[in-house]
Amino acid sequence: MGHKIHLDSVGGKLPTNLWLWKDVGHTDEAKKELKALFGGQAPFDTPKPTRLIRRVLEIGAGRDALVLDFFAGSGTTGQAVTELNAADGGTRRCILCTDDENGICSEITYPRWRTVITGKRGDGSGYSEGLPGSLRYYRVGFVPLDEDDYYGLAEGLLRHTRELVELENGVDFDADPALAIVLSDEEADAFFSGGIASCEVLYLGHDVLLTAEQQAALDARDVEVRTVPAYFYRELGE
Repeated sequence: MGHKIHLDSVGGKLPTNLWLWKDVGHTDEAKKELKALFGGQAPFDTPKPTRLIRRVLEIGAGRDALVLDFFAGSGTTGQAVTELNAADGGTRRCILCTDDENGICSEITYPRWRTVITGKRGDGSGYSEGLPGSLRYYRVGFVPLDEDDYYGLAEGLLRHTRELVELENGVDFDADPALAIVLSDEEADAFFSGGIASCEVLYLGHDVLLTAEQQAALDARDVEVRTVPAYFYRELGE
């Protein structure tokens, strides 16, 4: 007779159920998903089935979780998060990271996620009705601090602040004339000189000081003001 080993006695955890391929998918299913997304071709050899990642998320990621995948591959995690949010009304956010070897990010990961959200493939053909979501991708690099051009650096960082605000709130300032963002006193002067006419919602930097006339103009048009939190600036400045 052998001895029964309790995994929890050595720091592990006993499984509570068994996952079968019919419940969480398999490689063939994953390739079929990619073919549907990319118009008949599967541009990635070893994709994970979306149902598998959704199962993991259902167990370990609450409805407002931040999901981080350092090995993004074809972007299965991004699709799974988007689909699960649509299914249960969650507000999960997701960060996918890749070294873009052989152009995997620009040619596979990002186009896949964009197709899931927009419902349109890269060639313009229809894939689905689309799902709610906001998507950006960035190339990470090192920006040295130039003490002789501090204000030039700060201006560049403010452009990234706009993108971060768009991501967090699921908005697009360029596409929606009813939205505006003001992150400096100079931008405020320009905005109130002409940009306020169509504005319904204004994202205002936390340290921007409006004049009495500017505040009165917002009140007169009943513009909703949303303050951009200070943590954006701390993260960009660190």
